[in-house]
Amino acid sequence: MLKVQGLHKHYRTQGEDLHVLKGIDLKIEAGELVSLFGVSGAGKSTLLHILGGLDSPGQGQVLLEGVNIFKIKEGKRAQLRSRKIGFVFQFYHLLPEFTALENVMLPALIAGFKTKEARKKALTLLLQVGLDKRSLHHPSELSGGEQQRVAIARALINRPAILFCDEPTGNLDSDTGAKICELLLKLNRQEYYTMMIATHAEEIAKISSRRMLIRDGKIIK
Repeated sequence: MLKVQGLHKHYRTQGEDLHVLKGIDLKIEAGELVSLFGVSGAGKSTLLHILGGLDSPGQGQVLLEGVNIFKIKEGKRAQLRSRKIGFVFQFYHLLPEFTALENVMLPALIAGFKTKEARKKALTLLLQVGLDKRSLHHPSELSGGEQQRVAIARALINRPAILFCDEPTGNLDSDTGAKICELLLKLNRQEYYTMMIATHAEEIAKISSRRMLIRDGKIIK
């Protein structure tokens, strides 16, 4: 599903060169739920953003289903992100003026689905994440856990090849975070979504099929 070779990333800040990723190699098979552990500053978010095509590496390649995503033009890469990659962040990034249903529909509409089809897909996903009765509520009317469920449904509406989650429970209390973990595990096991989750949470480690440890910009375990 995903193959990464020789990935490096540098940032230049205040005259200093920061070597954030230092030769990352990894593979993720279809259907895996992989957790990525590391302290703040280890490179977790940077790695996920590059794997998802949101940022570019200084060196190395990322192959998604055999396609080197940094060897194609930005327009094609945007289409690939829309169709093949889902993202869930610590902060939900829902559009406040839209309902839960409209937030979930939006990526499908951008991808070219007709409104009726996008609505049907969104309602099915909201049912899967347990929010079918809250579909017409706005983000301000939802709890943090409910907003994260909406964000997960939104990330899945185009049936991506892989879902990247960056600290998906980091903004939630422990009970709500545990429920989000249960939901991700259910989606992985029952719907066969491939996932990579950057996290500090031990409860995510327990549900992962494989764990990776990143330290000082390198995968060491």
